Amino acid sequence: MRMTLRGALAAAFILVMCGVCVRLGFWQLDRLQQRKARNHALEAALRMPVLEYDSATAAAIERDPARYINRRVRATGTYDPAGEVVLRGRSNEGNPGVHLVTPLVAPGVPWSLLVNRGWVPSPDAATVDARPFAEPGTRTVAGILQEIPRHTRAAGEPVTTRVNGTPVITFRRLDLDALRRRERRPFAQLYLQQLPDIDAGKRPPVRVAVAPRDNGPHLSYAIQWFSFAAIGLIGLAILLVRHRRQVA
Repeated sequence: MRMTLRGALAAAFILVMCGVCVRLGFWQLDRLQQRKARNHALEAALRMPVLEYDSATAAAIERDPARYINRRVRATGTYDPAGEVVLRGRSNEGNPGVHLVTPLVAPGVPWSLLVNRGWVPSPDAATVDARPFAEPGTRTVAGILQEIPRHTRAAGEPVTTRVNGTPVITFRRLDLDALRRRERRPFAQLYLQQLPDIDAGKRPPVRVAVAPRDNGPHLSYAIQWFSFAAIGLIGLAILLVRHRRQVA
């Protein structure tokens, strides 16, 4: 006695789902390898000497920005509040807020350096009066260079709002082309993620720590997907054995 159409469709569905689970498992393994490669590159970059952001360093970044991603940099200059942008939708210990990204103008350097100065509170996680969080005067900033992506869907269009009469530009994510359309002066193709200050505590702006260099949950996710596939195949085998006994 042959398997019924319903049984055949059920078996085909189980096989398809097992195939999907196996594919997702290998996808997670691929992501694990990418994560390991990224962590290795980050660790190698962090072991290199700290760069001073001067005209020579800025010109080198302009020629080959990918070479300097994750490099530690120390920059001295003054902030330009007129070029500041807000990254909306950020949180700190469960509290809503935004990140402030401000151009740092270094003496004798033609390219300003965008600095993510960190998190400040915002009840709607979108708008903020940045003036109380200004850092005037000459500043020396230490941080890690990060890529400014281009044409990112996550960036969306910048939104201009007015807070206490002052226009504020907000983004979901930084976008190189969108920033170039609005910035008044040239800026480096990488931004500086300012590292936490030893003595600053939790006073805003709260500096953003470097993401942990672990391998993430990808291996456990891969094992789960392979387990689902194995369970499906075992279940299908049990059903086929029962069916054969019934027709024997």
